[in-house]
Amino acid sequence: MQRLLACLDVSHYSQTVCEHAAWAAMRLNASVELLHVIQRNDARAELDGAGLAAKPGLLDEVLALKAAEGRLAERQGHLLIEAAVDQLHARGVANVELSLREGGIVETIAEREAFSDMTIIGKRGAQADFAKGHLGSKVERVIRQSHRPVLVATRVFKAPQRIAIAFDGGPSSRKALEYVSTSMLFGGLDIDIVLVGLYTDSNAGHIDWAQTQFTGRAGVKAVQREGNPDAVLPQVIKERGIDLLVMGAYGHSPLRNMLVGSTTTQMIRAGQTSVLLFR
Repeated sequence: MQRLLACLDVSHYSQTVCEHAAWAAMRLNASVELLHVIQRNDARAELDGAGLAAKPGLLDEVLALKAAEGRLAERQGHLLIEAAVDQLHARGVANVELSLREGGIVETIAEREAFSDMTIIGKRGAQADFAKGHLGSKVERVIRQSHRPVLVATRVFKAPQRIAIAFDGGPSSRKALEYVSTSMLFGGLDIDIVLVGLYTDSNAGHIDWAQTQFTGRAGVKAVQREGNPDAVLPQVIKERGIDLLVMGAYGHSPLRNMLVGSTTTQMIRAGQTSVLLFR
C-alpha cells in the first residue's frame, strides 16, 4: 500500500492539505500519515544570550511562560490532528496514522518522508495570512531537499480533472511524465503535455517520446508554445482550465529557471493551481 505524508500547521492550509491528501489517498488506495511538528525554543539560552538571565526571578518567570506555551502548542497540535483525522475519515480514508513531533520542521519532514511515497504540504506556512506574496521558507527548503514527489497545495481545493505536465525533455520532467503515465492518481484525467521552446528537431523528439508514454490513452494532448516559460505556463493553465500542474523541480533547458527560488516560483506563489514537483 502506498503511503502519503500530509504536513499540517496552524494555517488555513491544513484544511486544503487534508483535502488533497484525501483525494490522492482514495485514488491510490493509500494510507495517510498526518504530521504536525512543534518547534520549541531554548528559553534559557535566549536569556543567556540577551544578558538577562542574571536578573532575579526573570529566568524562572520566562521558563514558566515557555512551559505554558509548550503545553498550549501540544494541545493545539492534538486538536489539529484530531480534526484532520475526522476530515479524512469523512472523505472515506480509513488508514490514517498520527504523528505529533517536536523538532525542526524541515528535518522532521525529511525523516518521515523516508517512509512515504509522496509529501503534501501547503504552499505557505503558519504565517500565511501575513505573507501572502511569499512561498514559505520552510516549504521551499522541503521542496529543495525532497527525494519524493511533493504536492504543494493551494488554499482552495478542486479535485483535478485536467492536468498539465511542464515538459522539457530533461531527467526530472521525464520522471514526472513517466509517473503521470503509470500512476492510478491520474487515471481517467485529461492530460496536457506542455513544452515551451522553439520548434526544433530536438523538441519535436521530446514531444514524440512523451506521447509514446501515453500510447492508446484518450484525453492526452501535446501543447508546444514558443516564449518564456514564466509567461507561457500561466497562460496555458488559464486557457486550458488546468487544475494541477506537474513538473520537475529542476530542468536543463528554458525550464531550468523553474527550480524553487527562481523567478518562476512567483507562479507557484501567486497561482491558484496546485503543483506536483519531482526531483
